[in-house]
Amino acid sequence: MRTMCRGCESTDLAEMLDLGHVPLAGGFLADAGAPDRLFPLKIHVCRRCALVQILDAIDPDILFQDYSFSSSTIGPLVDHFSKYAHWIRERFHPDVVVEFGCNDGVLLAPLQAAGVRAVGVDISENIGNLARGKGLDVLTGAFDDAMAARIVSSAGAAGVVTGSNAFAHNDHPERILSAARRVLRPDGHLCLEVMYAGDLFEQWQWDTLYHEHLTFYGLGSLGQLLERYGFFLVDAERIPMHGGSLRVTAALVRPTEPPATVRRLLDYEEQLGLNRWETWSDFGARVGRKIAIVRDVFATLSRHHRIWAYGAAGKATMWVNACGMHYLGGIVDASPLRAGKFMPGTRTPIVFPDEFKRVNPDYVFVTAWNYADVIKAKESWFSGTWATPLPDLRLF
Repeated sequence: MRTMCRGCESTDLAEMLDLGHVPLAGGFLADAGAPDRLFPLKIHVCRRCALVQILDAIDPDILFQDYSFSSSTIGPLVDHFSKYAHWIRERFHPDVVVEFGCNDGVLLAPLQAAGVRAVGVDISENIGNLARGKGLDVLTGAFDDAMAARIVSSAGAAGVVTGSNAFAHNDHPERILSAARRVLRPDGHLCLEVMYAGDLFEQWQWDTLYHEHLTFYGLGSLGQLLERYGFFLVDAERIPMHGGSLRVTAALVRPTEPPATVRRLLDYEEQLGLNRWETWSDFGARVGRKIAIVRDVFATLSRHHRIWAYGAAGKATMWVNACGMHYLGGIVDASPLRAGKFMPGTRTPIVFPDEFKRVNPDYVFVTAWNYADVIKAKESWFSGTWATPLPDLRLF
């Protein structure tokens, strides 16, 4: 267990939420009889920089050895990365782009198709194989100094280094920043997309607080970390990916004055109190009530109705275990990496959408609530009741 903040290295850390011993968010079971692997999940906040973080880091070999999240199976993410590839090309005109945490190549593919030399790095062997099967240049391993040297020797220095929803997965972000400095040209840029503490707070997204997501950055806490390792913010914007994320651009040269986009977001964080640890302490206390409402409502409904869930992502693992949803008839998911497996903790079968249509349950709890509109449009035939849990429980 860490004793220092990942952002500012302070030892003044406060526990804000204890979710007990729970399965890994992506720990789906191939066999319903397999034993559960449970790990403690306590969330802390730094009293100095207000960085929200998990101090008990799980060995990456356990978390990512058989990773079950494939970005290219999710339509909104495919659209997002197609637009992101265009944004990178139009803004920076890079010859070489390096992406760490590249998953199955959902960003590399449109970059490569546009003539950019795109090199990916991912720690998961099975996901890397998916990307290589598409003809993409993907290396398996951690993005560290050794990997950076390997990339420079084969592809040359990069104009852009990027990571989408991967930077916050690392117990040692300083290693990524060191590698980025090694691989970037002096005039290059680091672009990060991270799940945003502002959306965590505003939408009560406690269901993203799982072992894999070690850190939730605000712009203030992220900016401090970047400056400690020689990067300076030149742009920042909120984006809708994963229910709300933050995209920042940093350079190796300090701008002459703080960019307007950065100032606006820092002012917003000040107004909301995101830079005060007391704000997060109160947040943790109120999350328990959110969970209790969903638990009690669906426990009551389950006595007389057939209830299923939709979306077997990490959020689903959090909800079904926190609320004890052993009564679910199935969890619907289109990904072949998940369908056919079982939810850890409850042993609920994960099935393809055609099975959902065959059964036609009474209620569907949309665990992938950030994609609720997409799911409802896809399953427009369903005449039962949909339910989304956040920011408040809604049935419609």
